[in-house]
Formats: sequence, C-alpha cells, structure tokens
Amino acid sequence: MLTKVFTFLYYCCAILFGLWSIPAVYFLNIFSQHSVNLALAITYAVLLLLLQATPTHKKIYRTFTLLLFAVVFLRWNQMTPTQDKNWADGVSRLPWATIDNNKIHIHDIRNFIYQSETDYKIQYIDKSYDLDQLNQLDYVLSYWDGNKAIAHSIFSFGFENGERLAISTEVRNQKGEEYGGFTGLYNQFELIYVLATERDALQLRTNFRGEDVYSYPTNSSKQEIRTLFNIVIDRVNTLRTTPKFYNTVTQNCFTSLMTDFRKVSGKHHPFDYRIYANGFSDEMFYQNGKIKSTLPFVETKQHFNINQYIQPDIYNVNYSEQIRPYKK
Repeated sequence: MLTKVFTFLYYCCAILFGLWSIPAVYFLNIFSQHSVNLALAITYAVLLLLLQATPTHKKIYRTFTLLLFAVVFLRWNQMTPTQDKNWADGVSRLPWATIDNNKIHIHDIRNFIYQSETDYKIQYIDKSYDLDQLNQLDYVLSYWDGNKAIAHSIFSFGFENGERLAISTEVRNQKGEEYGGFTGLYNQFELIYVLATERDALQLRTNFRGEDVYSYPTNSSKQEIRTLFNIVIDRVNTLRTTPKFYNTVTQNCFTSLMTDFRKVSGKHHPFDYRIYANGFSDEMFYQNGKIKSTLPFVETKQHFNINQYIQPDIYNVNYSEQIRPYKK
C-alpha cells in the first residue's frame, strides 16, 4: 500500500515539476543563442519522457529523473536579478527616500508629461513630504482590453495639503522588451516600485491608454496609513540595494502590495480567489469594510470609476482634483 502511495505521489510531483522545469531549462539562458536554449529544453523534455516511459529498472530511472530535477532546481536558484540593464524610460530610475524626523525626502519620483502613450517628456523629480499630514489612502484598480478578472493595482497616498503620491509595483523591463505573463513566471524581469504623481501613474492609464480605472478611498486610519507608507518606503529602499525578480503569480503588482497591506490590516484570506483574480479585489476590500462607501458595491464601483471625470487625450495639471469631484 505504501509503495502505491509513494508511486502515486512521485508521478504527481514528477509531472508538476516536469511541466515547470521544461520551460525553466529554456529560460535559464545557459547559451547566448535562443535557438540553442530551445534545443536544450526540447532535449531535456524528451529525456524526461524516455525515463518515465521505460518499463524496466524503474528505481534507477526515477533516481536519475530526480537528479535531473535537482540540477535544474539548483541552477535556477543561482539566477540573480540585476540593476545593470538598458531600462525602459518609465522604469529607468529606482526611487529612494530618506527620513528626517517627520519629513521624508523622496528622490526620483516619476512625473512624465504625456502627449500620448509613446510621446512624453521624461521628468523625474525630488520632493519632500510632511508625514504628519499623511491622512488618506486610495486603492486603485486599472483594467485593460476588457479584462474583468485581472487588473493593475496601485496605492495612492494623500496628504492634508492635497498632494498625492502613487505607488505602483511593476515589471522593470528593458527598452524594447515586452512583458509576457508566462515569461514573468521564469525570472525574466526585475521588480520595481514606481513612485509617481497621479498625473503620471493614473492619467497615463485613463487619458492615453484608455484603461478603465477605479480609485477607492479606504477606511484606513491615519496610523495605519503611516505604518503602511513606512513599510512601502522600506521596501523601496531595499530594492535599490537588493534587486528582486518579478513573478506573475507570487510577486506581482497586487501580491506585493497586499503583502505590505496585510502587515497593517492583519487580515489574511489565502483561499479567497479574489487574491489571485485581483480584478475582483475591490469587492473583497468592500466586503471587508476597507472601502469608504455607504452605497451598495455595484453603485460604489460605478461612483469611483474615474474615467467619467476626465477628458480623454488631454493632459490636466489638476488631475487629482479632477478625478475626485465627489469630494467637493
């Protein structure tokens, strides 16, 4: 009986790890030519199939299979992210910050001025904020191409004087490099926390990319907002000295921010499907009482859709006020 259970578990693990490791062999980029890496991955896949299909000497072939898996896994763990690449304009600078009592000085805040998605003035700014004035937190979701289940998540921090700072976890891609969800599973992109003005981070999406964007004010207390902000800034500074890989599932725009948010809220629902289908995470936040609204959820979502408040293709310097007419 135990032999049958072991055999079943072995084949389940072998299938799952085999499915993961075949693309991994390709994405290890052992050789400089993609065609050679592809040939290596195909050879590896054929070898795995032959080892499992051989009817005799099963123990020997299973042992050899496990050794192959171990070699791939060890080589995979040797992959290291880097800061030294020809980065795309929007992720070319890593932000960083210093704190002096209640003043925070943030460097390399992105503040591009867009004429279109591809026509823009590159502009990074340094700015100081009074942390005692930090009193608002908005949770932003941006949908593209008709997606409902998947969206891009952003935190927008607000200060009493009306200033806003958007924080977005993103892929740090090279110039000319396109992000792919499958590729993002295999350590092909670095991770970056983009700190930007709302005129940049949100207006790019609503006015020029045509994305469907929702900005929900949260019920977070001033202390919770301050704590979350400090956690995020610590992560921003850490990434500047210790780069990390982006991962489509485990280290993406939503899971990274949720990891930070969870440290403040203390709530963790690992089996809620909306953590993985983050396009529905606003409903999860609403049901958990984190969104500031007395309306039913459907009406809340409609009310905080900021596309209805903007003029497409027009750059507005007062964008943060424009998308919040409900505050007036």
